[in-house]
Amino acid sequence: MDPQHDRPEGPGGDAGPVPYLPPRPVGEDPAPRRRPAWWLPLGALAVLAVLVVLLWPLLAPPAPPAGDPGTPQPTVSRDPDPGLDGIVARAVPPAQVRPGDCLTDLEGVQAPATVVECSREHEAQLVGRKLWPTDRAFPGEGMRAAAEEFCGAIALAGIPDAQVTVEVSHPTEGTWAAGDRRVDCVAVAHDGVLTGSLVEEPAFQDWSDHDDA
Repeated sequence: MDPQHDRPEGPGGDAGPVPYLPPRPVGEDPAPRRRPAWWLPLGALAVLAVLVVLLWPLLAPPAPPAGDPGTPQPTVSRDPDPGLDGIVARAVPPAQVRPGDCLTDLEGVQAPATVVECSREHEAQLVGRKLWPTDRAFPGEGMRAAAEEFCGAIALAGIPDAQVTVEVSHPTEGTWAAGDRRVDCVAVAHDGVLTGSLVEEPAFQDWSDHDDA
């Protein structure tokens, strides 16, 4: 027997060499490739954001209340020559509103407002102010009565085209301790608008340097 007959035939019937394949170890599988956990940094950022939102009200310093007399406020500049809109100053704090000023954009007697020329349409006017002595103790329940008496004595001039009430703003025990001594009398239109001044001269009493008011 020809030994070549036992060899595998290659292309064309010719016998060729048999390629060598190394034996594969039994029981060993190729190690799986681990994908990078890209979601871990995103998850950490999300958790951090939630913690900031939850803890911010506890960590942030409390904001001072609007109109707090103990909080220094920058002086709002006034336009000495208002344009066609008649606007003298915007966002004027109550303490910087002057007796006789006419107001728009009013959201309350303790909120900032826009000062306009009284010849323009407006919603309110500061018709009176009284400043109490700085060294006097808080008068307690008598504070409200005294403030209402002062504002109630102010006579409004003419007949306005709108229903007007005089709203009274006075110190509380808390604001008094912070230095507030201001009583304001604000005439507010509740139906329609105002044109022109409601007083010939605004009422103003400055007792800040007096021993008794």
